Amino acid sequence: MLRHGTLVRGVLRVNAKNPNDAYVTLDATPSTCAQKNIPELCGYSVGSSNDIYICGSASRNRAISGDVVAVKILSRKESRYLYKRYRRGEDRRKDRVFEKQRARLQSMADSVREATEDSAPEKNDGEDESDSQESARSGPHIPELFGEVVAIITPNQDRTFVGKITDKMPFKARKDTPPGTLWFVPLDLALPRMVVSNEKSVPKFMDKSTICAVRMGGWPATSMYPQATFLKCVGRRGAIEIETELILEENCVKASEFSDDVLNCLPKTPWQIPQDVLKNRTDLRTSCIFTIDPPTARDLDDAVSCQQLPNGNLLIGVHIADVSFFVRPRTALDKEAQLRATTTYMVQRAYPMLPSVLCEDLCSLNPGVDRLAFSVMWEMKPQSAEVVSTWFGRTVINSACKLSYDDAQNIIDGGHLPESLACYEHVRKGTVPASSKRHAQIEASIQWFYKLSLIMRQRRFDEGALSLNRVRLSFDLDESGAPRDCRSYEIRDSNRLIEEFMLLANMSVAARIEACFPNCALLRRHPPPLQRRLEELCRQLRLSGIDIDTQSAGSIAHSIRNIDDADVRYTVEEMMTAPMQRATYFSTHAVENRSEYRHYALNAPLYTHFTSPIRRYADVIVHRTLEASLAVYDNHVASEHPLLPAYSSPFFPKTLAKGSLTIKRGSALATLVPPPELLSSIAHQCNLRKDAAKKAQEASSKLFLVNYLSSIARNSDAPGIITQAVVTKIRESSFSISSPMFGIESIIYMDRMADRENQVISTDGRNWRLHLWSVERTSIKLVWKVSLPDKKSPEDEIAESLSALVIDDTRHSVVNLECSRSSDETVTQTIRIFGKLSVCIAPVTSPPDLTVKLAMPCINA
Repeated sequence: MLRHGTLVRGVLRVNAKNPNDAYVTLDATPSTCAQKNIPELCGYSVGSSNDIYICGSASRNRAISGDVVAVKILSRKESRYLYKRYRRGEDRRKDRVFEKQRARLQSMADSVREATEDSAPEKNDGEDESDSQESARSGPHIPELFGEVVAIITPNQDRTFVGKITDKMPFKARKDTPPGTLWFVPLDLALPRMVVSNEKSVPKFMDKSTICAVRMGGWPATSMYPQATFLKCVGRRGAIEIETELILEENCVKASEFSDDVLNCLPKTPWQIPQDVLKNRTDLRTSCIFTIDPPTARDLDDAVSCQQLPNGNLLIGVHIADVSFFVRPRTALDKEAQLRATTTYMVQRAYPMLPSVLCEDLCSLNPGVDRLAFSVMWEMKPQSAEVVSTWFGRTVINSACKLSYDDAQNIIDGGHLPESLACYEHVRKGTVPASSKRHAQIEASIQWFYKLSLIMRQRRFDEGALSLNRVRLSFDLDESGAPRDCRSYEIRDSNRLIEEFMLLANMSVAARIEACFPNCALLRRHPPPLQRRLEELCRQLRLSGIDIDTQSAGSIAHSIRNIDDADVRYTVEEMMTAPMQRATYFSTHAVENRSEYRHYALNAPLYTHFTSPIRRYADVIVHRTLEASLAVYDNHVASEHPLLPAYSSPFFPKTLAKGSLTIKRGSALATLVPPPELLSSIAHQCNLRKDAAKKAQEASSKLFLVNYLSSIARNSDAPGIITQAVVTKIRESSFSISSPMFGIESIIYMDRMADRENQVISTDGRNWRLHLWSVERTSIKLVWKVSLPDKKSPEDEIAESLSALVIDDTRHSVVNLECSRSSDETVTQTIRIFGKLSVCIAPVTSPPDLTVKLAMPCINA
């Protein structure tokens, strides 16, 4: 039916906030037959905002997030029926809640104006009135395409989940479930409850708060609930070790040791490059090649080189660890690497894709040792950083030294290599300590890299690239593994230097493999932002006086750069990530329109991942494809792409293409390049694992932030930390804030501050209670009732202590604040979008979370 065009295929994702809502994103362009049979799919763009809406759990047909499914597109009549059954009641319920909120707000409006002595509400000017009216009119968004899942083509392999086990039976299951059945309740709300099939394996006296891990099994068509196999008890929440294990299990990160079958695929150590391999490679061991990485990095998978040519140009090289030499197709090692697909970086350690003997030894481009590499070299003009010619080949290198980003930055700033740096040089007799001439070459190379990177970066952004930076936290750990310091990771010129040349290498390789194998190249695409969400966000920003030009990624970047206030600029960047779609791997055969290959943020027509094969399986596939292209075509291939010019530089190595291969030319294509359908399956697995690794990394960062803030608060006898936040959005009964210091986003509710106790943190020893509030387009007026406490209590003492603990750009410090003892009063406060206020961040360790409350009065730290 897929071939006949009556069904389409795509990847399912379930809304965790409302499991009745699910969406299918097509992973391939609909066939001609499908577009003929289903007119709604005509002109469908892969990865665009017109996903297929799956309404209700019955329409999902037992599929879960990450499954590749076959979908039937429903008629308008069927769509209307489903909407009435599942969505209209929910939308009407929300409308009734909103009506109650509006009635309360309306009843307070006159009281607020009297309290603030305002004669009229905030005035609408003509320019923004249409935006305000449009926002008021907008109701629930009804999707254009409705569908139902008719089959699961490829199940999501990540089927290990965490949650709690209970004997409490769901109401709908009481008729046909025997008493005593144990139920698994997942932490992920997008998943259904499950029947524990091996209930005898569950410990009898297990605490109900204990988190367990299960593996989802079969889901009979006659049952409302799937089966699950109990695996183990993870433990009670709170401790860093337990929470880390929970994060790993929840995101299906393989933390187990590699099997004997996998380890048997590795060469015996100590290992040296065989002579026949050396003879068949381009020998670059005498070239000045070095690495630049974080100081703690042990998997060094990229190195760089720079050489001045007689014609005044530069020979620039990017040399990547040749992981594909060791990870051969269809071996146990290859299958395990594909299953893991990526290295997952937690705060305290990394969980590698490959065994450590490869990551940290045989593949790592450590200084002073011969290593196999895959190299991309360019002849470039030094004044314009223009690529004159491009060369690809398998090489052997000997890195001169391992530089940290700080070392490279010191040279950029005019300094020199550290005297303690271990630096080597390869000569005919072998590897020896580097000469002063080699030291000077390294320093000169870094200066050239810096100059070129500035030109390349400026050109990228002038031509329309977009970079939305988010706060990335870095932690220092003590001997017990607990965080003792936290700071934002600083991106310096030395980081950007490496980034530019890695991007250039990825773009060049993408152009090469797409030119050689247009129907079976693994590329990475980034679709444009979701248009509806982008327009809604820009409409909100215009009301606050910030105009974002959304014509292109470059125009968005230019608009953001024009914002003067650094905190507001960061906040807008953070807000602009919401409508952005994620970048994904794909097989070129699956997307018919070549314009849809484009990477939106990089503004690149073709892009892939080539530079990190130690930690990404997609890069291993790209290496194999590049190797096959060398066998079939040559080291130099010309195309219309600017990074593959027709001119072949005479300064490139003269090694024959066939001498660069580990296999025979005739079998290169069949052995190294996966067939299109298999390549799509690999791309899907890489996408799933990359997303899971990112979620695990973010959860680990949050876990350590909670523990770090807890230790600060505990040492200061305060339940929270006061810091500055920026208001990002105003609603009828709440407003959103963002803390640039920690990258924390939260919502503060007015009705909670008015109706509940202890919802506002006092910084002057008085009781602050919200009495009235009035919401305008871009501001909220709050009327506070402020009073002295009846008597001195422990809570008042805590308030005085809390008011002294403030975190700002200079780290946390004690600020002496006098507690007010003035009489009771009414205080009026106006909060505006992008206004700054004080908030108290209170860490909760079990489960790890952060609660954010307004701190009154605000502190100017």
